[in-house]
Formats: sequence, structure tokens, C-alpha cells
Amino acid sequence: MTSFSKHYSENLKNSVLAIAGLSNIAPADCKMLEALILEKTKQRVSETTLKRIYGFAYSKFNPSMFTLNTLSRYCDYEGWDDFCRKQEAESIKQSGTTVDWDLLKANAGKITSFTLQAIKNKTGIPYPQTIRRQFIDDHFAAFLQGNYTATVIAAPAGYGKTVALCHWVDEKVHQIGNDIILFFSSSALMNVFLSGRDLNDWMLGLLGYSTEEDIVALLDVKQRKEGRFFLIVDGVDEHMFKNDQFQLVINQLVDIFSFYQSHEWFKLVLTMRSSTWMNYKHLIEMGQSPWFEGFFSSHNQPSNVPLFSIQEIKELCLKINPTIKNFIAINVVENFNHPLYFQFYYKQHKKNFSLNDVDHVSVYELISNFVLNKVYMGQYSADKIYLIQAIVEQMDFENGVFEASKLGLINVIKQYNHAYLELLSIGFIRELNTSSDFEYRASIEFSNDHFFEFSISRYLLHNNDNLFNIDLINIINKYFTGERKLSILKWSVIYAIKSGQQESFQLLSQTRLTTSEKSDLIIFLGDLLEKELSTLKNTENLVQYFKQDCSDELFDYLFGLEFIHNDYAKTLHTLLKFELSDKKKILVYTGLATISVIGLEMNKLEEYLKIMSGFGAVSYYEFSVNPLKCINTIYQFLKYGIVNKEFFKELTRFYFQPPLHLEQSGSNDLVLLLATHTLRICNKPLKTLRFIAMLEKYYRPVSNTMCVYCFFLKRIKTEEYLALGQTKKAMELYFELDDVYRHADGAFTPLMITSFNCLKIIVDFNYRQLSLTDDTLEEWVNLIINEMEYKLSRVYMFAFLLRNQHLIKHPPERVYKHINYMFLKTMSESGLRADIFLKQNSFTS
Repeated sequence: MTSFSKHYSENLKNSVLAIAGLSNIAPADCKMLEALILEKTKQRVSETTLKRIYGFAYSKFNPSMFTLNTLSRYCDYEGWDDFCRKQEAESIKQSGTTVDWDLLKANAGKITSFTLQAIKNKTGIPYPQTIRRQFIDDHFAAFLQGNYTATVIAAPAGYGKTVALCHWVDEKVHQIGNDIILFFSSSALMNVFLSGRDLNDWMLGLLGYSTEEDIVALLDVKQRKEGRFFLIVDGVDEHMFKNDQFQLVINQLVDIFSFYQSHEWFKLVLTMRSSTWMNYKHLIEMGQSPWFEGFFSSHNQPSNVPLFSIQEIKELCLKINPTIKNFIAINVVENFNHPLYFQFYYKQHKKNFSLNDVDHVSVYELISNFVLNKVYMGQYSADKIYLIQAIVEQMDFENGVFEASKLGLINVIKQYNHAYLELLSIGFIRELNTSSDFEYRASIEFSNDHFFEFSISRYLLHNNDNLFNIDLINIINKYFTGERKLSILKWSVIYAIKSGQQESFQLLSQTRLTTSEKSDLIIFLGDLLEKELSTLKNTENLVQYFKQDCSDELFDYLFGLEFIHNDYAKTLHTLLKFELSDKKKILVYTGLATISVIGLEMNKLEEYLKIMSGFGAVSYYEFSVNPLKCINTIYQFLKYGIVNKEFFKELTRFYFQPPLHLEQSGSNDLVLLLATHTLRICNKPLKTLRFIAMLEKYYRPVSNTMCVYCFFLKRIKTEEYLALGQTKKAMELYFELDDVYRHADGAFTPLMITSFNCLKIIVDFNYRQLSLTDDTLEEWVNLIINEMEYKLSRVYMFAFLLRNQHLIKHPPERVYKHINYMFLKTMSESGLRADIFLKQNSFTS
């Protein structure tokens, strides 16, 4: 009986397709092929078996002898032995003929075509809807221009390296030229070990050659016509093989590389996970051998495969659904720059694909879905959960060690080896070997930040009896910082809602977060509560949770001028679902109206004014300054250019006769800052400064600390001092703000960043107005357009530059035409009069 041969097996599969009249095969064709085989041979090869044979379904084993015999009979042979004998005879016949480059190209083309088809049929997003990636063209351009024999494309699991490579190979094989592409997946190498053959001999056998001499002679003849031979192996990863097998794969690939590296026409291309490259780089590179690595990051997870760019995400969305017209905000869509997450999202929304419903919670839902299907469900699920807990247990949070020693886990790994290998294969964890001359160091870590933060959160909750309480928050505060801390908190909040512990949300005020991180968490919480309430499966305790007033502590935590942003509107609308007091409702609508002001959305502003006017006058007695009058005054100014003198008289009386006690709170901060901004409409800097002086005396002094309230007041004071010509005072304040901004380390919210950038341009203008250049002005214009997402800030700055054009010694006409165009365009889009902003130094955000 003839043993299994991968080469002959591939020939048999191609013969079956030829007899069936199929040039290519799709999964749907397997049912028809089953019927044709049954009709001709009277023996059944099931549709499922055919899908395994043609790569549409995973199979650990070779086809059975019954299957091989039946397929051989379908192709008019007596059986598998007869098919192999005749194939061998044909091979001997071919080897006696003149070796031909075109024949080699044709043989390689068949294998490459089959590999491409198998991969295309298994992509998470249908292959015709995937896109070309620019990085792969750049990578190969640099590789082929240099004096390199081999290259590696390395990235963590799910980065899309295989699909990107397929696009390059697909295009390459359809080009007119003499290059040969031999492309196969590492799964095909399994058959090398089963047949006991050398990898190089096996490869030549696939191409129809039996000795190295034949192919070397072929590749040296003139008929090659400068063609190159690309050997491309996809997915060379240790988790695909047993340890001894993978070591043999590496050794044989290195042997092939070493044998052919003196031939400039030979190019070896491997794809693998970053961890595999790190662990075996010392064996693969062979010292000074000419390997092209690409541009690897300095992080301990090298990758030359970038995540999706914003433009690529847009292109991919349009490829999937050409009817998409609007795209979501960049800060949200960036969560989907990971190809794996994009793929998860597509699988859940393939019927009506769009990113319009994506919010700050969506990526967490995708990760949860992945963990449910790949970790919590199926075989070894309990073992996998135990292993994850054991890995986290090995970490040293106190010293910032967020990886586990493999030596420390070796007994657990041996006991739960199947579960461990599965976690490696799905890319949930990875092994890294960073041993040195004097120390063995092999570690296990989670493959990406999302998997890590999810696992840490579940571990902390498990050790805290699954309670979202002050003990949990204290632990998170103690051991974690930055984005990692924020994400762990988000996972914990998700669990709290799912387990009915939302009453504990007032404890969020105990989390030590920067202003920017707090803003992120608040917006996330708004999206999460909104989504939970909108689902049919929301629990009774969540419904009951909203049938009460929001606690003062939680309300104050969720409220503040610094959070004003379009995304923040959802959080405010979520607050309205509580049975709020009139005062809290007015504050929420004040926040919503303020969002409309900075976005110059006049229709929404009118809507919120109408709602706020519906509250009785008594409801506003609780406020030190009437927020309705502030918003209405701003509206009248923006819409009609009217300066509401009566309200300004009220503010004047207020700062001459302030209340004896003003409670310090986030809501009072918002109202008083709103009043200060409103007062600027008068265009009387001294009046504004007197109002601020009263606030410093009777409400809260302006300090040098990183205080949001102080930041906004200092920003206003600086500009008012400049307007009065008191440059020294203005610059002292500006340098204080600049120092805070430079040392804030990402703590500023978008509104604070925009506000500071406005001030920076104004200060810079006052210093450089006589020597301004086109380049400086263009730099400012780009800053205004690209960095200031609030329309009010943009028109304020454009108007400032237009109003003060006469102060510039030689104003560049071209740049100012562009500034005028952008200003008029924005005002027209908002339905507002341009002359209002050009007359005076009106208020800004």
C-alpha cells in the first residue's frame, strides 16, 4: 500500500476538480461534488470530508485510505496505489525532459492558487470585501531593492498579516512577468513530517522535480529571463506544531535559506507571530545573513504590520457597505484599528454593516464576545479559566511586573497542557523567551492590552468576592495608573452593572483619575447605561435604580464644564432617566445647551431653551446665577447680535452684593464659569475681571494647582489683561498655564486643550504681530482647523485673526483669503451672521 504523499494528494484533488469541470472550488460546490462522486463510484465521500480535504474546514489528520481510493476511482484509476504509480511514472518522464522555467511557474502557480483559494475561503470578512494594505507594498519594495535573500512579516495574532500578504500574492501572480510564486501555509508542512521527507525535497516534489540538481540547473539557465523565485510560507508559528516538530521546521527553513542565499533570484518570505520571531530570531537570522526585518518597534512585541489607519477603516467600511455616508468620530473609530476587533464587529453586524452604532462600549462588547466563545465555551473551558487566573497570580503588581514566569507555572502548564495550547493558538496569551548568557528567562503574557485588562479585572473581582466596592477601588488605585487603570475600571463597571451593583457607582468619586481619564470614564458610563437600558434584557434592579434621584455625590462626579463634548451629551441624557430634582434637571439641560453653544447648533439650543423655560421661576431661586438667563443671553448674541444689558446689570449687582456662602461643587463651577464667559459679551475686560475677583474672594481662590475651575478662570483673565494692555500680568498667568499644560501628561480634556490652544495663538500673535510670516499663520490655521473640534472656538479664532489683520506689518493676502473663506463657511453652515464676531472680542469656550 502506498503511503500518503502530499504532492500526489494535491494532484489528486486537482484531478477531481478537472473531472467535475470545476476550475476553482467554493464551499457550496462540495455538496455537488459529493453527488457526482456517489453517482460515478457508488461510494460516498461526505460533503464534510470534502470540505476538510479542500481546506474549508480544519482537519488534524490526512484523508483516510477509503477516501483516497474513492477519489482515485472517480478520476478513472483503480485506486490510490494505481494513481500514485502513474504519477511517479509521469514524474520520471518529466525529469528526463528538458527542465523548463515556464513549467516550473505553472506547477508553482497551481499550488499557490490552491493556497490562496483556501485562505480566501476562511477569512473572517469575505475576501472580496477586504482591502489592500499599503504597508505590504512598502515592505516588499524595500525588501526587493536591498541586498536581501529573506524577509519576515511578524505581528501578533489578528493583525491581518495573512490577508495583506494574500492581496500582494494575488496581484503578483496575475502580473505579466517571469517571477515565480510558491505560496503555501505552514499547515501543509504537517505532511512533511508524516511522510518523513526533507522539506527541500518535499518542496521540489510538489513542483514535479526529484533532485536539487534539476532545479539548480533550471534556475541558472538563460531562459529564466531575470525572473525571481519567491518561496512564501504563511503562519510559521510554534503553536501549530509539537515542540520537536517546530524546531525541525525552523532548521529545515534555515537550511533552504542557507542553500539558496547565494542566488540573488531566490527570495524567502515567512509570516509569523511576533512572539515566535522573538523566540526563534537567533536561529532564523544566522548572524549576518541578509534578512530584511522591516521597521520593528522598540517595544517587546516587535511588529512590522501596522494597525488600520483611519483612511483604511473608511475604505474597508465602504468596501463592505458602499451605501455608508457618515462616519463616526475619530476617537471612537480608533478602537477598531485592530483588524481582529473589526472582524469581530463585522461578524455581529454583517447583515446591515455600519460603524454608526459604535460607541465607547462597543470594543468591550467585542472582547467579551471573543472571551465567551473562545475561552468560556467549549472543551477545556474551566481549565483555561484556571490557567488565566494562575498567570495573573504570578504577576507582581506592586513592582509593575505584568508578565508571569514560565518556570513558575510549569507544573500548571503540564497539568492543563491542552488548555494552555488552546490559549496560545487563539492568541489570548503568548510566550516570550528573552534569555541571556547567564539567565534563562521565559515569560508568559497576554497578547494584547484588552485581554490583559479583562483578565486583571476578573482576577481582582474574583479575589474580592465579586463585589464592586471601596476595597476593589483601593486595590486598583494602589497598583495601576493611566490607560491600564482606566480600562480595568471600565471592565469592573461593566461587571457591576451586569451583576446589579450599580448602587455602588457613587464610589467612582474615590478613583484617583486625571481630568481626561475621568472624562473618558464618564462618557463610557453614559454609553454603557444607555445601552443596558435600551436592551430588552435589562434587569428589574437596573430599572428600579433609575426610579430614584441620582445621589448628589454621583451627580457631582458626572458633572462639569471640562467634560463638555458631543459624546458627553449621551451621559447627560442618561442622567435624565433618573427621577431628578428640578435643580438637577436644569443643570443637565444647561450642560446640553452649552454643548449646543460650542457646536453652534442653534436648532438644538432653541430646543433646550424652550425646555429650560418650562421650569417655574421658583426652580431657579436655588441658583446663585440663573443659568437660563446665561444661555438665553448667549443665544440672543449669537443669533441676532443683541447684548442683553438687563442680565448684565444682574451680574453687576451679583458681584457687588455676592451671597455670603457659595457651596463649592461641580455644578456651581459650571454655572459660575458659564456666567463669566457670558459676561465677556459686554466686551468690558474690567467688568469681567471684577467678577472673577469676587469669585476668588467669596467662592474659590484661583490656585496654581491643576484645578479645572482655576484653569478656565486663568485663561479668561489672561486674555482680558492682554485686551487692557497689561502684558506683564497676562504673561505671568500664561506661563503658569503653559507650565501646567506641559506637565499635565494627557490630563487635559478636549475642551481644555482647545481653550489653551486658542490662548496660545492669541499670546503668540501679540508678541509676533510685526514679524508674522506666512508659515506661522498657516501653522495657526492648520491648528484651528485640525485640532479645534468645537465650531465656536474655530470661528472665534478666525474672527480674532481677521479683526487684528491691520496690526500686521505685511499681512499675507493668500493666507488671509483662506482664513476669511473658512470663517464665512463655518458661519454660513451654522446660520449665523459673520459681522457679530468681527465687531468685538466676543466670548469664547
